[in-house]
Formats: sequence, C-alpha cells, structure tokens
Amino acid sequence: MLEELKKLDSDFTESMFKTKVDNIFVLMMSAIMFKDMERIYSSLNEDMRLKIQNRIKVLQDNNEIQMYDELNVKHTEISNVQILEDRYMIEVLLTSRYMDYKLDANTKKFKSGNNSSRIELRNRLIFEEKRNHKSLGIAAKCPNCGANIDYNYSGVCEYCKSQMPKEDYDWILTSWEQY
Repeated sequence: MLEELKKLDSDFTESMFKTKVDNIFVLMMSAIMFKDMERIYSSLNEDMRLKIQNRIKVLQDNNEIQMYDELNVKHTEISNVQILEDRYMIEVLLTSRYMDYKLDANTKKFKSGNNSSRIELRNRLIFEEKRNHKSLGIAAKCPNCGANIDYNYSGVCEYCKSQMPKEDYDWILTSWEQY
C-alpha cells in the first residue's frame, strides 16, 4: 500500500514522513515535560490534544515535573498504510529511549521513576492526512490576519496567536500508545 500512496500523493516521501514522525514525537514528549503545547498543538487532532492536556493537568495537580532526559528516537518503521475514501492513514512503530522520572515542581528534587539509566519503549502512532489536502504553496498565510507563518514550526501565527489547523494541509497525529 505504501507504493500506492506514493502514486496517489506525489508529495509523499517515506524518508521525509519518518523525519516528521520523529520530530512530532519529540515535540509531544517535550510538550509534556515543559507543560506547553504551543509547538505541537497544530500537529495533533482534538483527541490527542485532550490526551496531552490531561497528562499535563495530572502533573500540575500532583505538583510534578515529568522528565524525559536523553530522549531520542532509535527506530521508526511504517507498519501499515490504509487508503480510505477521504483520507490516508499510516501506522508507525517507533522505538524511543530516555530516562523517565518525575521531580517535585517546587523543590526540583527527584520524586519517582528512573533517572540513572535510559529505558527503551515502543510506541504505536497513527497519522492521518486528508486525501486531496490543500497545498500550502511556498508561504503559509494565517487564516485570521494574513501574516506569513512558519507552518513547519508550530502552525501558530506569531502576530495574532491564532492556530492554523494542519488537518487541512498535512499529516496529523490521531493516536499514540506505548507498549
């Protein structure tokens, strides 16, 4: 099915897609650590936004800082491609390594987890892109004020702070689970 996707979407390349997946994964983990979703917000669908916001809320409620030290992506593999009537879906298996621990938000002292050695975790991510998605052209424009925005960075207009939903233009993370 990957070859069929390449025929249907002439902009798709496997290497660029995997790089995008790796970047989105690191940005998502960073959003949890820094309790700030600005850089990842537009790359997630609504369910994923709520999932990450809920993780952040639990950390805040427990007065904790989640740490993912020495975070890296070890391996990224496309495991399944589905071509549906209205969209493309790609399942990705991603292996990551990092130290996973929590700090007390006030004292910054170790609270729980593993801060001495990296663990290896497998992640299953699903990305979707609309068929016949809109082209951004050379420069993305803010739908609210018309200013140029760096779409690859965050999808947020630095002038009026409105979000540019990537659902109409690009691959969106719709599911994430660790196993």
